[in-house]
Amino acid sequence: MKKIKKENQDRWILLGFIGLTLLLYGVISAIFYRNVMWYSYFVMGGPLFFGYLNYKLKNESIFKKDIREIFRLYLLYFVSGIIIELIGRHLLKFWYYPHYRPLDYIFQLLLIIYPIGFFFIYESFIFIKSNLKSFTITLIITTLFQEFINEFPNTFVYTWRYIIPYIKLEILNINIVVVIGWVILIYIPLIIYKIIY
Repeated sequence: MKKIKKENQDRWILLGFIGLTLLLYGVISAIFYRNVMWYSYFVMGGPLFFGYLNYKLKNESIFKKDIREIFRLYLLYFVSGIIIELIGRHLLKFWYYPHYRPLDYIFQLLLIIYPIGFFFIYESFIFIKSNLKSFTITLIITTLFQEFINEFPNTFVYTWRYIIPYIKLEILNINIVVVIGWVILIYIPLIIYKIIY
């Protein structure tokens, strides 16, 4: 029994290490090497690292679920990503991807970045909530954290660019309207998770 527990702990430590490595590689490759594909590494590392932190703190985690439940969440997050793209990019034309070819758009953005990014948001929300308890404060801090950690490295390489008409107010080269978008992005995985569980 102790051997199984030790193997399980070792697996979580390895996932946490891989997650942190991918997170750091993504940020460093965006800021210092102008790697336009930085975000895929970054977004894959996020849920692994925060999933590990949640495991260590004995918090709830998506990764404690059955593989079928994880896949079901993935599908719902995937569909959510498509809806966000249809409304925000194609209908409202608030952003575009200057470096993505059609296959990058499908495989990286729709199949990896949106669904795995929602896992990242959820895991970071649970981690922050475990230290704060208040839903409102957790939501505010998670929004600010996710917005900064996602948007700031992008200002060095612009994997995506915003086109926000009329409002030019920016903080650290990030348009203030983007904050509202991040509140919506934070709510999506929370609502879907609550509906399912």
